[in-house]
Amino acid sequence: MKRFYPQWLAACVLFFAVLPAQAELTSADKQSITQLVDVWNSHLNGNARATGSDLYAAQVEWFGQHLERDEVLRRQQAFTSHSPHYAQRIITTLDIAEDEAGQVQVEFVKQAGLDEKQVKNYPAQLTFSKQSAGWRISGETDLLTRLNQKEASVQGLLTKGKFDGNSKDVVWVNARDPKTGGSCDEEGDCECKLWSSNPAVQPAVVPQCIGGGVETLSQLDDSGRDRVVVFPQWWTSAWRVVYVFDIQQGQWTKALPSFPININVQEDDDAATLVKRDTQHNGNVLVKKALWDEKQEDIVTPQESEPLLVVK
Repeated sequence: MKRFYPQWLAACVLFFAVLPAQAELTSADKQSITQLVDVWNSHLNGNARATGSDLYAAQVEWFGQHLERDEVLRRQQAFTSHSPHYAQRIITTLDIAEDEAGQVQVEFVKQAGLDEKQVKNYPAQLTFSKQSAGWRISGETDLLTRLNQKEASVQGLLTKGKFDGNSKDVVWVNARDPKTGGSCDEEGDCECKLWSSNPAVQPAVVPQCIGGGVETLSQLDDSGRDRVVVFPQWWTSAWRVVYVFDIQQGQWTKALPSFPININVQEDDDAATLVKRDTQHNGNVLVKKALWDEKQEDIVTPQESEPLLVVK
């Protein structure tokens, strides 16, 4: 059986390690970093070319490779020459958070493509380090690259599937404070958005979520559509609400009503354990949810048959 939670809990350790130091960043730091992200974006679009020392640190972790700044710029120039119609744009707010090493991790979603017909959404990541001359980029990558490089810490944070039954896309969630658009903290609200690499699919909102894991389930029915199971994370409580989505009529659709689980008693339950095809009832699935039983005064995990939603 695939163990989902150990992978996601490992990712959560990294997530929570980033949060405490976040308050040490000043407004001026965040403004400088935001401006530098804008310069970086213009730089990769062939506009407002910055010098290497204005943009990058001397050493850069660039898509999994440790390179000198000049080599990064050389590769970028070679890519631009080979792909003159490449363009990208940032389509979300920035999640800016300082880690324990004093570096700043910046996450956002960008749309990028070699031309207008090949545009995709990507979960982009930049790392910034404080230099004598100011903040500089010391790392550049995205979650999809890290997944393809088999990096253990991102396993379970992205998944692939034919969620509309036709095209294979990558999906993930990211978290923001819905009021500020910035990073989440325990004093405010937080929600996630479920993203697809397909830019035509608008993200779906997952409430009360500070991040989460995703898994793909296939062949729950004969529609040809895969389903993505979303496991939202929250600050406290062993109780969680699980969501199941697919894409119908070009948009994310809840394939099932959300249902509760309890990670104290279902720690080893992955998506395939929680949602199974009901072979006795066509179009239905067996859902394993956690409920409080008043008579037993304990948590029970019954399996109930429920129909998959079909939009007509």
